[in-house]
Amino acid sequence: MDWAWMEGSRAFDIGWGLVTGALCLALAVPLLWWWLPAHRRSFFGTAIDPQYRLQLGYGLFCMAMMGTNVGCRAIPHDDLTIVHPVFFLITVALVAGLGPRAAWLAARARAHS
Repeated sequence: MDWAWMEGSRAFDIGWGLVTGALCLALAVPLLWWWLPAHRRSFFGTAIDPQYRLQLGYGLFCMAMMGTNVGCRAIPHDDLTIVHPVFFLITVALVAGLGPRAAWLAARARAHS
């Protein structure tokens, strides 16, 4: 597969990093917010994650991916052949895997407020 479309001008790199970073941040914030005892909401269900450790782990991972997506694009470096495609695929997996559940829980919380 040709990943050349993902490499562009300096402005494209920074913009792409901000977009993918924002997607990861949009997942990290509710996961970590719902992990707090005052706002406790189980993302994975208490049968799977009774101590909320998995939720905390994914929230922190999404936050780390936000930093790496922005940082890797904002900091000039030599060609890293596989890094940008892997970061992109991890971001897609996070957004596709966790995004619908996060949106559903957020909408449900609004409906009950």
